[in-house]
Amino acid sequence: MTVIIYESRGRAREYSELAANLYRGCDHGCTYCYAPLATRQARDAFVKPSVREGVLDRFLSDAIELEKKNEKRFILLSFTTDPYMHLDEKVQLTREAIKILLTHNLRVSILTKGGHRSERDFDLLASQADRTMYGATLVFTDEEMRKTIEPNAAPTEERIEALKRAHDMGIFTYVSLEPIWVPEQSLEIIDRTHEFVDHYKVGKLNYNAQQRSVDWNKCHKDIVARLESYDKDYYIKKDLLKFQ
Repeated sequence: MTVIIYESRGRAREYSELAANLYRGCDHGCTYCYAPLATRQARDAFVKPSVREGVLDRFLSDAIELEKKNEKRFILLSFTTDPYMHLDEKVQLTREAIKILLTHNLRVSILTKGGHRSERDFDLLASQADRTMYGATLVFTDEEMRKTIEPNAAPTEERIEALKRAHDMGIFTYVSLEPIWVPEQSLEIIDRTHEFVDHYKVGKLNYNAQQRSVDWNKCHKDIVARLESYDKDYYIKKDLLKFQ
């Protein structure tokens, strides 16, 4: 039987060693998304997501096995899909997956661009806050740019509001500043969120012509200086760390 909770590899492992993707594809339609290539799907097919056959049964089986092994690492939802895309509003696989993980004494990490949609499950995350964390990917403060490049994801302001609410409920929060598209906007995101975000993960833009317009050495220096000025915990991914 194919596992659903798997060991991540490569750059993804810098975010989480364990992960699970409950859906195939994602309806957010972000133009920079690497997942269509990673999952060998045409982009026009990828943005029409579907539920993986028998996914919760296999997810439960994996969770039982990991509990037997006394697994303590966080399990990320998700890398190649978004746990709170529009499809999840209908089928709510993510809520069931969180329940399974917490019932079996496992740890769960959420990473989403779903904004208010994700707040539905904050009750679960807050109920066992020592074993959960909630993260949002934030790329743009220019909403018109966001609409063009992340057309069906939640507005940036929604994602920021969700982070603040999670923090207020006692949930550990983090921001994925990846990909950095316009460094000045990433710095503004830090300014706007540092009071209620516990950790930042930072990575550069790759596989896109826009990356050639960025001075990555300056970007790295400025991002680190801003985070340290607020005494924030952070992780710089290897693709950006080499620019210094």
